[in-house]
Amino acid sequence: MKKILMAMVAAAGAFLLSAEMPRSEWHAKVGDCAQDPNMLKETISQLSSADKTAFLAEVNAAIDKMPGSTDVKTAKFLAANRAAVAGAGAADRADVLAEVYATVPPEALTVINEEFAKNEFARPATMTDDEYTNIVAQTMTKITQRTASAESGAVRAGFAGLMFIRAAGSATDATTDAVVSSLPSDAQGDAKNSWFPSALSESPSYDPILAPAQAGDEPNPQVVLDIAPSQQVDSMLGDLQSGNTDPGETAGQGTGVPGSTDPASASDPQNNSLSGAPRDRVEDTQSPYYKGKNRGDETPIEPTTPEPETYRGQRI
Repeated sequence: MKKILMAMVAAAGAFLLSAEMPRSEWHAKVGDCAQDPNMLKETISQLSSADKTAFLAEVNAAIDKMPGSTDVKTAKFLAANRAAVAGAGAADRADVLAEVYATVPPEALTVINEEFAKNEFARPATMTDDEYTNIVAQTMTKITQRTASAESGAVRAGFAGLMFIRAAGSATDATTDAVVSSLPSDAQGDAKNSWFPSALSESPSYDPILAPAQAGDEPNPQVVLDIAPSQQVDSMLGDLQSGNTDPGETAGQGTGVPGSTDPASASDPQNNSLSGAPRDRVEDTQSPYYKGKNRGDETPIEPTTPEPETYRGQRI
């Protein structure tokens, strides 16, 4: 009898842990989650698939309304959206990523696309070119569909494409073609001939891609990374495939490596730290676009400096 009662208690506990949080409850947490990425990650993991994207949209709207410089707000966007994709779960990661690009201001996506390419959605060394380009094509279709209803949707999808191109490595040309073909037809020429070459050049500039969006000041990436909480994770790129296909077909592909686990539940606490001292920049040895040098690196800025004296970006 005692064993039966213990089993019932354990089952009840498991049900409570897996029960989805009602909208009224998570809606009340939006403001706090916009300030606390750890709370955001825990909260989003308890939501239904539809509520995850709705919740993230509200969090990003709340951050957008906060006072502060472009650098400070971009750091908040980076921390919050990192927490969101980490806590989303493999099945919903592609949808949540699409929501990131649909709801974060374009000027903040200048930093997010670079950081996600080097960390959250970096291409694993074991992934073939064909596997990578297939994931990119499927995910870009989803992102473009979601951003179509957002202001400056083509620009937003373009930033997602930049993320994938940066991480492509040996599949750069095929990835660029897949990205361009996924964009709205009236933006494909600009993306191929202006947006991408400018952003990925030796002296990168986001001016061409930000101009159509009439974006605000471009943040200084080094200042943003000095402010933002650190995070070190295994790549979650393989999860995008499980979010685009039957989950049963991609079991065990949490990091794009057969048999790997979902990084959001990894046992190593360092893998998912959302707080702590600024981390070292992670170099991507596969991609030709990471050579240990980023915008703003020529003039180091002290970590304690809250805002740069000048901004490198555009004012329209």
